[in-house]
Amino acid sequence: MSKPRIRVINGTCLDVAEELRDWVESQGFEFVANREIDPFNLEEIIPGSEGFDGIIGPFYTPVIPRYFESLPDLKVLSLASSGYDGVVDPSAATRAGVVVVSSPAPEGAEVVADMTWGLLLAIVRRIPQQYELAQRGQYERKIPPTVYGKTLGILGLGNIGRAVARRAAGFEMKVIACDTQPKMDFVREQRIELVSFEELLSRSDFLSIHLRLNPDTRGIVGEEELRLMKPTAYLINTARDELVKEDALADALEQKVIAGAATDDAPRVEIERLLHNPNHICTPHLGNRAIEGVRAVSRFAIQNAIDVLQGRRPENVLNPEVYD
Repeated sequence: MSKPRIRVINGTCLDVAEELRDWVESQGFEFVANREIDPFNLEEIIPGSEGFDGIIGPFYTPVIPRYFESLPDLKVLSLASSGYDGVVDPSAATRAGVVVVSSPAPEGAEVVADMTWGLLLAIVRRIPQQYELAQRGQYERKIPPTVYGKTLGILGLGNIGRAVARRAAGFEMKVIACDTQPKMDFVREQRIELVSFEELLSRSDFLSIHLRLNPDTRGIVGEEELRLMKPTAYLINTARDELVKEDALADALEQKVIAGAATDDAPRVEIERLLHNPNHICTPHLGNRAIEGVRAVSRFAIQNAIDVLQGRRPENVLNPEVYD
C-alpha cells in the first residue's frame, strides 16, 4: 500500500520544510517540499498537485472550484495562516469532499505584533529616515513625539490585535479598540475601552489595523476615514494592504491630514508618491517572517493535514459541513 502524500506549496513553509521532513516521514507520509511549482500560477499548481492527499498552502492565487475538481485524490488543504482572506472557496472544497483548515498558531500572532510595534516606533521616531541621513553624513536632530502615555487605537481585536494591546502596557498607553465580537474577558483584563469606528479614528494617536480582508473590510480606511483622524496621528497597517485605500493614504500624507503611516506591504499603485514620502515607511510583508513564527505555523499546518489524513478532526476547519 502506497503512503499518503503531502506536498508543501506555501513559500514560507518551504523555508523550514527540511527541518520537519524526518518528523513527517516518521509518521508514514511521503513528504514533497520543493520550489518547482510557481505559487502564482494556477495552471502549474493544479498539475503539480495531482496525486497528493494533502496540500499545504495558501497560494498566491485564488483557489477556484476547478482546482478541487481537478484533484480527485485531494482530501485536505491545510493553510499555513490563521485565515483564508477569500483565496479559497470553502463551499467548492466541501462539494469536492476536501477539508480546508487554518493554522492560528499563537507564535504567528506574536511575531506580527512585534512587527507592528517595530513599525510604529520606527515611523514615530523617524528611525529609518535618520539612518538614511547618517549614511550621507548628515545629522539632523529633529524632535519627534513619544509613544509613552498616548492613545493606541486598535481596529480588530483578534489574536494579533490582542497581542499588540498587551505590549501597550509597557508604554502605559490608553488603549481603545473597535471590534464586532471582542473577547470581553481580555477587554476587562487589559482595561481596553471599546468605541465606535468613528470614535476610534478621531481619538487615536496611533491607529493599528488588524482586520481580516473580506468584501466588508476592503478599503475600510479611505479619504473620509483618514480625515477623521488627528493631524498628529499615525496609521500602522500590518494586516492586508487592501484594507487601506492607497491613493487616499498618499493624498493624506501629502496634504498632512495625518502625521505619518507605516505599512507592512510595499505600495501597489501609488508607488512613487508613497515610497518617496518622508512620512511613510514600508516593509515587504515581513510581519510573519520571524523564524519562531514560521516554524510554529508550518508545523501547525502540517499537523492539521496529518490529523485529517489519519481520521482526526482538527479544531480550525473552515468548512465543517464537509464532515456531514
